[in-house]
Amino acid sequence: MKLFNQARCVCFQNFRKWGANYRVWMIAIILILLTHYFTKEIIDFSREIDMKVSPWIFPFLFSQKYTKLLFLFPLLLLFCDAPFIDENQPYVIARSGRVPWSIGQISYIVISSAFYFVFLFILTIGINLFHMHFTLEWGKVLGTLANTNAAQVVGLKMFISGSITHYFSPLQAIWFSFLLSWLAGVFLGLLIYVVNSLSNTRILGVLAASFFLVLDATIIGRDYLYRFSPVSWSSIERIDIEGTTQMPSITYVYIGFAVLIIGMIISAIIVNRKQTINVLPPI
Repeated sequence: MKLFNQARCVCFQNFRKWGANYRVWMIAIILILLTHYFTKEIIDFSREIDMKVSPWIFPFLFSQKYTKLLFLFPLLLLFCDAPFIDENQPYVIARSGRVPWSIGQISYIVISSAFYFVFLFILTIGINLFHMHFTLEWGKVLGTLANTNAAQVVGLKMFISGSITHYFSPLQAIWFSFLLSWLAGVFLGLLIYVVNSLSNTRILGVLAASFFLVLDATIIGRDYLYRFSPVSWSSIERIDIEGTTQMPSITYVYIGFAVLIIGMIISAIIVNRKQTINVLPPI
């Protein structure tokens, strides 16, 4: 119980710094602008056909290879200073101990990644709220864009996947998209954390995470390579539903994320126990 309380205090101390952290505000602004830019054409199309859109746009945000890169890059900006050692942390480590401190920092990555994608989901609704009607179905606007060539006619930047609307109900698609995006975010955050801890730098972890972002964008169309690209697993249209393609199954994805995340958590704790504490200037 003492270890849990110490880890909780370390975790929430990071969240208390968000109000004065300009990077957090910059990330929020970037996500607002990106969400508006990529959903605006859906709203314009709904106006043209005089129908409101259903509030289930979130599963399609990552459908294009470059949109995922754009939407996940701010997450790297959030975690770029991992393992979050500022001038206050040596005193926190001395009072809590290295293992509780490590668990608290890891918990911060897990929770803040969830907040990131919850915020993004809320944005897809909040920005377009007055042009939406609430229904548990996909609705005629998204259905038309998914199953006809209307998206090409209007030059839609997002790809409204017909496979998503065919295999999933809106609530199922939202849940799986959020869950897999969250796990991918945790993977990227922990990767930055471990690499930065090993190298005592801030740049190498971001470069390692950026490699996986770029990898996802460069292997589009080569289904067998998705098995080696954890960032690709955040898109439900890149998971084999019926067992008829070379894409990874959902079981493969769950096991893959579990192995990667648990392995990096253990690595982070081991590295932090032996790590020399070097306070770096704020980013």
